[in-house]
Order: sequence, then structure tokens, then C-alpha cells
Amino acid sequence: MEIVKLSVKGQIVIPARIRKELGLSAGDNLLIERKHETVILKPVTKLSKLRGIDTLKNASEEVDTLREEWNDEFEQGGET
Repeated sequence: MEIVKLSVKGQIVIPARIRKELGLSAGDNLLIERKHETVILKPVTKLSKLRGIDTLKNASEEVDTLREEWNDEFEQGGET
């Protein structure tokens, strides 16, 4: 866990190590979610990453992950 500072414009800098591990670069989109007192950032999968021979496999895994997250949220009453 790392500490980051919120700027006067409401911006934070994601540490380089985390950006590298997640393959994030300038201009990438992130989903932001609040769960009680926690802020969660999730990278948005680019369509370009789903291109290629294993597209269906990657897309299927991505859909399964999203479906699990949505089901968990639904079971918790959709609290954010």
C-alpha cells in the first residue's frame, strides 16, 4: 500500500510501479467506484487489447469477471 496526495484539482498520481504492473499509460481510462469509505480504481480494458487470435478467450474471461462483479454488487444491494 502506498500513500498518494490529492492535488487542489482533485488529481492523484498513480505510482510508476503500479502503472507498469497494470500496463497503464497516459490517456488510459479508469473506472472509479466508492464502496463505503474506500475508493476503487479499475483499468478499463481497451478494445485494441482484445484483438487477435485469442480475442474470444480474452473477451470471455473479461465478461466472466464483469459478470461476477455485477452479481456480487447485486447481492449486496448495489451499495456504492
